[in-house]
Amino acid sequence: MNRDILNSMRLSKLSISGFKSFAKNTVLEFPVEISAIVGPNGSGKSNIAEAIRWVLGEQSMKSLRGRRGEDLIFNGSPKVPRMGKASVALYFENHDGKIPLDFPEVIVERKIFRDGSNEYSLNNSIVRLKDIVGLIARMGLGDQKHNIIGQGEVDRWLLSSSRDRKEILEEALGLKVYQIKKIESERKFALTQENMNQVEALVREIAPHLKFLKHQAEKAEARETLEADLEKLERIYFCRILVEIEREEKEIAKDAAPFEKELASAEAKVRHLKSTIEAREAEALNPDDVTSLENSLAALETTRQNLEREFGRAEGRALAEKDRLAKPSVRIADPAYIKEKITKLLSLLKESLGNPAELAHKIESAVFELESLISDIDRGSVELTPDAAWQKDLKILEEEAKRLEAELQKAAADLSKKREAVRVRESVSRATEADLRKLERELREAEELRGKIRSKLERTNYLRENIHSRRETLKKELALVNLPEAKVREVDANDLAHYPDAQDLFKKIERLRGKLEEIGGIDASVVKEYTDTESRYQFLTKELEDLKAASASLQELIETLEKQIADDFDRGFKKINEGFDQYFKIIFGGGHAKLTYEKLGRRKSDEDEKDGLEEPEEIEYGIDIDVDIPRKRIRSLSMLSGGERALASIALLFAMVLVNPPPFLVLDETDAALDEANSQKYADTLVELSKKTQLIIITHNRETMLRAGILYGVTMGDDGISKLVSIKFEEGEQYVSR
Repeated sequence: MNRDILNSMRLSKLSISGFKSFAKNTVLEFPVEISAIVGPNGSGKSNIAEAIRWVLGEQSMKSLRGRRGEDLIFNGSPKVPRMGKASVALYFENHDGKIPLDFPEVIVERKIFRDGSNEYSLNNSIVRLKDIVGLIARMGLGDQKHNIIGQGEVDRWLLSSSRDRKEILEEALGLKVYQIKKIESERKFALTQENMNQVEALVREIAPHLKFLKHQAEKAEARETLEADLEKLERIYFCRILVEIEREEKEIAKDAAPFEKELASAEAKVRHLKSTIEAREAEALNPDDVTSLENSLAALETTRQNLEREFGRAEGRALAEKDRLAKPSVRIADPAYIKEKITKLLSLLKESLGNPAELAHKIESAVFELESLISDIDRGSVELTPDAAWQKDLKILEEEAKRLEAELQKAAADLSKKREAVRVRESVSRATEADLRKLERELREAEELRGKIRSKLERTNYLRENIHSRRETLKKELALVNLPEAKVREVDANDLAHYPDAQDLFKKIERLRGKLEEIGGIDASVVKEYTDTESRYQFLTKELEDLKAASASLQELIETLEKQIADDFDRGFKKINEGFDQYFKIIFGGGHAKLTYEKLGRRKSDEDEKDGLEEPEEIEYGIDIDVDIPRKRIRSLSMLSGGERALASIALLFAMVLVNPPPFLVLDETDAALDEANSQKYADTLVELSKKTQLIIITHNRETMLRAGILYGVTMGDDGISKLVSIKFEEGEQYVSR
């Protein structure tokens, strides 16, 4: 047995989850050439065929026995809740790489959700329906689904129109992929033609404007040449003027250098004398300083006198306290006590008659003593006895007297120092005033010398101002012609030597300026527009050439595809015809069957009808079928019984599979209308067919079951869910033999 099918795009596995009655995840593996699916009516066998049809992109709900996408999802049962989504996945082996994907196994999966949205994926990557359709077309599984024959569809091909039969036949021959390429190429060809027309229109539109812009650009080029020559002459001309100015500046600087040196020396001397005078003036004693010193001396003198008075009072109080302590007891009313007090005060005052300051000090003490005596007399005859408190007060008075005496000595010393400082300051001030008079005299002499030197430099300054004016004029002229001075300095010495006469050079410059005025101003944007337009014209011209080449290539490809489709169709049609007749004779035991290629008529293309054109017209062809059953005079399909139509359809199906086998073929109870004898023929034919393609058969027929390598049984319990049991016949035979 030819087992190539096991290694070339073989359907290895089918996974169903939530699809119709298959609520739970169900996996069917197909390791053999013929796999059969059996089970009682209503168990969900046909849902497997519909799952395969759906995952391959079927969009017709009628073909899937439903009205809405939601009908494909398990809707629940009294025991099991409904599902939120359904998914079906096909697993193809691709070890030989015949499927155009870089995977050893290709997984095609489709999901549907309760909201009606669909999701397609290839090897778990989300893709578009268009991608799925293109892939299955390359695999020989076209949108006609000729490899999936549903229940009651076995005679669909015989009863189809001639035109539909032709499309089914083209798909069975694997021409769909070429037709897709042809349609895509025709679309690209039409788009290319449209682009060519647009590009040609743009080229025609640009050409006259480009001619005008070219003339303007040539004028601009001539102007650029004149401007370059003019700039060169202007640079030379202004360079000569600049060189002359700088030469004169150097000569003036050379003549003025000695005087400038003397002037700099004189100005330096003047600045030095002025700064010296300012410094000495700061050292001189000003009236404010004198007043400040006098105020300080007066303040110190006042402080000394105040301290002398305080010291006298303190000393008098201390002496009085000592006298009290010297007498243990006394009566104030005693005249002798009063006389003694007054006598002591008089002797104290007499001792100081020659010294006014000391007398003033002792008067204060005497006053204090007298006040104390009067106070004692007012109190009457009280005996006073010295105690510890009097001794403490005496000690305090003595310490206060010592402190005041020390402060008095310090104040006298400060007053002496301040008087000495005033004397020294007055001496320095007199010396400083003498120096200032000398410095002021020297300053007047230096200023007179500076004035004489400046008079000598007046002519040099006049010449410099003249040079400066000429340089400013040069700057303005350079600005008018937009010529930087740095660029003028770059003029080569040879160019200067080539134009020795500045006047002649100026005349040439004027002539060039006149020519530029004749040409007129050319907008720089015009030149840029010419460059851009020229580039665009070249680009469009090149693009037009590429489009013409692409158009020719597409035209050649379309013709090649048309020829290949026609040749492959003719060859395939011939082989299918031969196979159809061969299988027909095997199944019916004789007779013959034939496909005829007939012309149906002419029709306008969709684009021509849209544009209202009368031509060109497309010629349509179809496929007619002639059969001749042995021992019956039947010449048309309408005269066949249901079983005969089923057998004739099976013969045609097997013939198409024989010429271009699809990766797999699904037959859903196509043998239901056959009797026992024809069932055996049908089953034997399936065995021959399995050598060319993988078969998945849904059947009730015992003969068909006996030809299967693996048998899947589908049952349904009271929960409304389809379940799967399987057995390989080889394993069953071994089990029976044991």
